Amino acid sequence: MLLNRDRANEYMDREGLDALIAVDSNNVVYLSDYQSDFLYDPPWLACAILPRSPDIEPCLVLTEIDVCVLVQEPSWMPDIRPYYFELFDNRFPIQTFSKDDPLSEEDLKIRGWVEKMEKNPVLGMVPAVIGALKDKGLDKMRLGFDDIRLAGALGDTLSAGTAVDAGNLFMQIRMVKTPDEIAILKEAAKRNQKSLLGAIDVIQEGATWQDVFTAYEVGVVSNDARPFATFNGAGPRGAGAGRPHRDYPVLPGEPVAFDCMLKYKRYMGDVQRTAVLGEATPKLERYWKALKTGVDEAYAQIGPGVSTADLRQTALDTVRKAGIPDFEVAFIHSIGLDHLEVPVFGSGRLGLFTLEKDMVINMDMEVHEIGFGGVFF
Repeated sequence: MLLNRDRANEYMDREGLDALIAVDSNNVVYLSDYQSDFLYDPPWLACAILPRSPDIEPCLVLTEIDVCVLVQEPSWMPDIRPYYFELFDNRFPIQTFSKDDPLSEEDLKIRGWVEKMEKNPVLGMVPAVIGALKDKGLDKMRLGFDDIRLAGALGDTLSAGTAVDAGNLFMQIRMVKTPDEIAILKEAAKRNQKSLLGAIDVIQEGATWQDVFTAYEVGVVSNDARPFATFNGAGPRGAGAGRPHRDYPVLPGEPVAFDCMLKYKRYMGDVQRTAVLGEATPKLERYWKALKTGVDEAYAQIGPGVSTADLRQTALDTVRKAGIPDFEVAFIHSIGLDHLEVPVFGSGRLGLFTLEKDMVINMDMEVHEIGFGGVFF
């Protein structure tokens, strides 16, 4: 299971919440263990409801078309409530069933879901959520929403209850991973490393950053993952994230900086490396060794109870002393369904938290020296 249920219960107790309500696609996947490609598309296609009380069934609200996926990859949540898309105030059914060809056992399960829906059709996600909350008595309770706008969309449904903005709470819960999550993240890292090594193999005389960029993203797809972002690049254009320079040639001695991210089973892989065609210049060699020294010093301190502020300061002090006096970009962040899983996002204190057992973190060490290039570890 992806959900850290004990941690979710602990945080609901701490905040006095009777349920968590998720419509952000990553949070829906996290709470319900259910995912489909539709959850990559428009927002608010599905909703996961996680009550605190074990006597109230968790609920997943999803689209009619998603029942095709559900029969193959079911959610652990026992109460599944499909709804129809609404188009111009009318029901917009997607599924039809052949009258000429035999239906498989799976097809019959899909038809069973649709027949059940037709007896009591619900148009739109919000009405489906309203029905679920009322049926469970949650409409009179204190609910934490990952998108507080949904509470407003519910109209007077919560007139006897309370809506709480729990967006940051979801992030805090997700920062400590379950064994299933850690296994997926390890696999994402392996596939990302393999894709990156394929891109490095393309670095040769006459190659451009476009060639390297394309090799990485094609490698991601061939490794059964999805490209998320491929930042930085070759030579002086490698300083700064994503500067347009696809036709820039890879030249001997210049750094080629990678910040490569993919999605595997919706979880992030994020790796940074620096490569060079031929021999590194003395400056590039010095910078690389300084970064590695900082990484080694910081890694040696990593453990539960350690503040990311202390890790960052260790990295800064070490790298500056080792040869890059103005080094600044040492950034520690949790990683999972999102690239940056950090608490208090938007508060100006990005990345400040204390490490706990089973957190998965990235420590980004980056030099962005305009005129020279990027050096990443």
